Amino acid sequence: MAHEMERPEDPEGLYRACGEDIVAARPTLTGDVFSGVELIDTDGATQQKTVMILDHPCSLRTDGVNLLPRLTVAEVRHRQPGKWEGCYNRFFLPAPFPEAEGPKQPSAAFFDACYHVSPEQLDAGTRVACLSDFGLNLLLQRRVHHFSRVVVPTFEFQNANGAVYDEADLVEEWCIDREDDGLKPLEAAAECVSWLREEEDGVRRQTLLRDVQRRSTLRRQMRAHLRELRRSGSR
Repeated sequence: MAHEMERPEDPEGLYRACGEDIVAARPTLTGDVFSGVELIDTDGATQQKTVMILDHPCSLRTDGVNLLPRLTVAEVRHRQPGKWEGCYNRFFLPAPFPEAEGPKQPSAAFFDACYHVSPEQLDAGTRVACLSDFGLNLLLQRRVHHFSRVVVPTFEFQNANGAVYDEADLVEEWCIDREDDGLKPLEAAAECVSWLREEEDGVRRQTLLRDVQRRSTLRRQMRAHLRELRRSGSR
């Protein structure tokens, strides 16, 4: 059965957060958009642009905490009118994306205008948007179609990556909680990843996240563990 390319019913559904609503402690993830990133062009010239991270969440880090030294990003261009039913070399970023100019003048990340950047280059910029789960799945669908002309339903990407998305949510929650105890985001993220890699009933908690039925239980266990850390005064 042939599947059709999908599009958002409501543009707001593409985003987890934009602008000031972005939580600083959230781990950098696929689909995150950064403005003011200094890029080096093929002729050696440098210029600041807005970019979107394209690497899969599992390819961003080898240790679960620190970003790789080279990350693939797509250039985001502004005032790019077009339709979701076509223009498959791009991912549209309509309002409420901060740099979009109204519903008919969205921005768009171009899959055929890619660069490599370092984490330091991203840090020097400003994160202006994070995608929702659906936004991430739609991004993956369009990238796969751009390179292969194969259409994979977004729910298939959710089935494959739901545990990874949920892990990012857990790390964000952990970092916010531990910030009150004086831990820096990277310290708290390392602590969370270490806890997730411990075994529960002989299986890594990280692996248990793949079971949708276990996720709420793990979240409850995590919150209980954080309360215990606070009671013990652990840093």
